Amino acid sequence: MLSVLSENEKRIQELCQELGECLYQQSQVKTFNNLGEIEETVRDLMIQYVNPEIGIFLSKQVPRKPQVGYEQ
Repeated sequence: MLSVLSENEKRIQELCQELGECLYQQSQVKTFNNLGEIEETVRDLMIQYVNPEIGIFLSKQVPRKPQVGYEQ
């Protein structure tokens, strides 16, 4: 089954590729010996660099989006 990506999904994929390149450059690891090393490195880099920035962005968006379960 072929899935058609929305423009937003395509943009997310592009940004993930770009972010992956940046995080790889930031990484101290230059070669990965197994999937476990990749997973650990990605997790550490995401926690250090990405998660805080996404958290800050989302915290600024909260007032704009209505809460789930509350009717107005």
